[in-house]
Amino acid sequence: MFDIGFSELVLIFIVGLVVLGPQKMPIAIRTVMGWIRTIRGLAANVQNELAQELKLQELKDSIKKAEALNLSSLSPELSKTVEELKQSAQQMQESLNTAKNDITKLTDEQVADIQAKISAESEQLDQTSENQVAESALQKNTENAPLASENEAKELSPAELAEMAELDEEKLSEQLSAYYPPDDEISPATKKEKSNAS
Repeated sequence: MFDIGFSELVLIFIVGLVVLGPQKMPIAIRTVMGWIRTIRGLAANVQNELAQELKLQELKDSIKKAEALNLSSLSPELSKTVEELKQSAQQMQESLNTAKNDITKLTDEQVADIQAKISAESEQLDQTSENQVAESALQKNTENAPLASENEAKELSPAELAEMAELDEEKLSEQLSAYYPPDDEISPATKKEKSNAS
C-alpha cells in the first residue's frame, strides 16, 4: 500500500518505542489500527457507492438512448422491458440513497466511538501515571522520614528533639563511614604512601 519494507517498519517501531515508552506503545498501536480499519471501511463504502452510481448512470444512459429511438414505434415487449428498466433504476436510486444515509450515520457513530475510546484510554493512562508518581513519592517519604509522621501527630519536647537529632547524626555518620572509612582502617601500604608524600 505505502511500499514500506520490513526495515522501515522496525525503524518506525523503535522510534515509537523511544518516543512513547513501553507503557503507551500498545495503546498507540491499537489506536492507529482502529483508525486504519475505519479508513479502510470508509474507502470500501465509497468504492461501493461509486460502482453503484456508475451502474445507475449506465442504466439511465441506455434508457435515454431507447427513448430517443422513439418508443412508440417499438414493439410492446420492448416497451415493457424499458418500463421495467425505469422501475429498477428508480428502485436502485432509492436503495442507494438509503444506503448512503446509513453509511454516513454508521461512520459518524464509529468516529465518535473511536474518539471516546481514545479519550478514555488517555485519561486512564494519565491516572495510572499519576498514581505511580504518588506511590513513588510516598515510598520516598516513608523511607527517608519514618518518624516524621509519628512526630507530626504529637508535639515533641526539646529533650526529644535533641535525642532525634543525635539519632539522625549517628545514622549520617554510619552512612558516611560506609563511603569514607576512618583512618584506622586504612591499609599500611596507603599509610606509607601518605607519609612519603608529606
